[in-house]
Amino acid sequence: MLPGSAYCPAIVRSPGPDSAGSLLRPCGQDIHAQSTRTRGRGTRQGPARPRHSRHPQEERFDRFTRIASAVFDAPIALISLVDTDRQWFKSCLGVEMSETPRSLAFCSHAVALDDVLVVPDTHLDERFATNALVTGAPHIRFYAGQPVRSLEGQPLGTLCVMDTRPREFDQAARLLLKDLARLVQDELNRLVVVAARDSAQQALCELNAQLEQRVEERTRALHAQNRALEQEAAHRMAVEDALRQKQELLDAVLETVDVAVVACDGDGALTLFNREARKFHGLDAEQVAMADWSTRYDLFKSDGLTPLPQDQVPLGRALRGERVKDAGMVIAPEGLKARQILASGRALKGAGGEKLGAVVIMKDVTELFDSRAQVLESEERLRTIADNVPALISYIDIELRYRFANQRYREWFGVRCEDMLGKTVPEAMGETFYAPRKAALERCLSGHGSHLEIEEERRGRKRVISTTYLPHMRDGMVHGIYVLSTDATSARQYERQLHALAHSDHLTGLPNRRSYEERLVQAIARSRRSAMPLALAYLDVDHFKQINDSHGHAGGDAVLREFGQRLSATVRSTDTVARLAGDEFVIVLEQVGSPLECQRIADKLLEAMRAPFDCDGRKLAVSASIGFAWSPRPEQAALAHAADEALYQSKRGGRDTASVLVVDNV
Repeated sequence: MLPGSAYCPAIVRSPGPDSAGSLLRPCGQDIHAQSTRTRGRGTRQGPARPRHSRHPQEERFDRFTRIASAVFDAPIALISLVDTDRQWFKSCLGVEMSETPRSLAFCSHAVALDDVLVVPDTHLDERFATNALVTGAPHIRFYAGQPVRSLEGQPLGTLCVMDTRPREFDQAARLLLKDLARLVQDELNRLVVVAARDSAQQALCELNAQLEQRVEERTRALHAQNRALEQEAAHRMAVEDALRQKQELLDAVLETVDVAVVACDGDGALTLFNREARKFHGLDAEQVAMADWSTRYDLFKSDGLTPLPQDQVPLGRALRGERVKDAGMVIAPEGLKARQILASGRALKGAGGEKLGAVVIMKDVTELFDSRAQVLESEERLRTIADNVPALISYIDIELRYRFANQRYREWFGVRCEDMLGKTVPEAMGETFYAPRKAALERCLSGHGSHLEIEEERRGRKRVISTTYLPHMRDGMVHGIYVLSTDATSARQYERQLHALAHSDHLTGLPNRRSYEERLVQAIARSRRSAMPLALAYLDVDHFKQINDSHGHAGGDAVLREFGQRLSATVRSTDTVARLAGDEFVIVLEQVGSPLECQRIADKLLEAMRAPFDCDGRKLAVSASIGFAWSPRPEQAALAHAADEALYQSKRGGRDTASVLVVDNV
């Protein structure tokens, strides 16, 4: 194929005054000017100076071509930019021209490949052997080029080095060329970045101005709110005076509420004992010393058996200045129902802070307490079930902290569930465990369930763990994640066994027809991407029916097995050898450079069959007929048809031979 004849879309638009491309003008050059002079080699005596026949130099790019020339000992170094019809040089060293037609451009091939392109000897590469830059000045024999891209990742051109003699280019040189190309790429995009930074700074200034205005507005609003709060405080003082006048009304209300209310004055004398309190205790308020409250009113700890110490009586605690919140106790008068109580209270103070007394409100939570006991019993049952289910069960909150984990975690991972609670997933299980599960957990926190399978090796055993993540949703909000993991090891092993049975030939162990067809499609796709030719070979065992008739099916099977083994041993490990049916075999060979190479491979295959086959202890002469199809642009149907036709040519030619057909789908 001639250089530039392959299709390659336009990659760089011509620079315009309003686009990022305006930063990439070729050093002020007239893009239609091209020098008629050429330069001789300058590397062996030291790098030649960058020269532009009619245009000013741009030092920030010339330094890269000087470095490339010196580092790679190359007489020619270029920074090229490629558009639809041409390539032009941002900087050039060793040549006088400022641009070339794209049809002659080595760099268009590197841009199309989107990777390092190395041509060790252009005379041996059919893409470039007839290129005018090879056959004429500057007589290019070696080329290495690395694409450079815009900020958006669009290929723009290359940094390349060339020589007038063939040469090798090892992996270290390739990496170095990539590094230099990245520096050129950064320089090409520098002005775009600077422009973006200036724009961001301007936007920041505008934002600061807006923020200052908002602060000023907020300050005015706060002043107005302060005035309103002062007015409200004055109003509240008036309301408090009114509330004191309505104390009798409040007492009447307290007699009707369904919670017990008890109050005392600053000296501990009981002043309020509403109807519900009298029902709880079976007594009215009495002038009893604080030290006797617990005994007189039958107060016990939450167990209902231990008398409540005086210093723990909620009303006394509130009178001492403590704010009591849901303090638990039991009221169990003789002859009355014992009640589980939650008491809350606080001290009462006057407007000047003087001590007025304390008040306590008591709620009967006996039914709630009984329900809680039932819940705990239910939780215990659920825990027992969860610990004995053959699966990992856990609950994780929105901070990714474990709130529940069953005992299977200890069995599978050696981590106690008690040690997991309150810890994040990475803290409890390690970063290696967390990393592959991070995306699934984040997806679940966004409200979407997910499923994940991961192969883990812990405690000397490999497991395929199948995990389902379900978001815990309430009122449209995610409150946590339910995690259920099962051991899918046996199922996956069975699936792999079924897949192997479905894709391999039971007699030879080679890929079968289904597997061959899948691999051929994949090989054709790779061939098209890499622009490397592909070959397909059909093979038949000559006179196989006679072998079966003479030696029986067992002997024929032995011949087929050894035939397949010899084929696999003769070709490359990257080639695919498959058995289609009976004595029909096929080989998919990638990166076969020419039809002549197909013939050499065929000769090796025929030679591999020359040695006698072992058939039940007897030596048997076996030969094969081979048909090769070779194509630089393969298509499945055309390639298979050509290979079949070549096979029949070999059979018509007397067998024990090979034929090669070329398929060119231009």
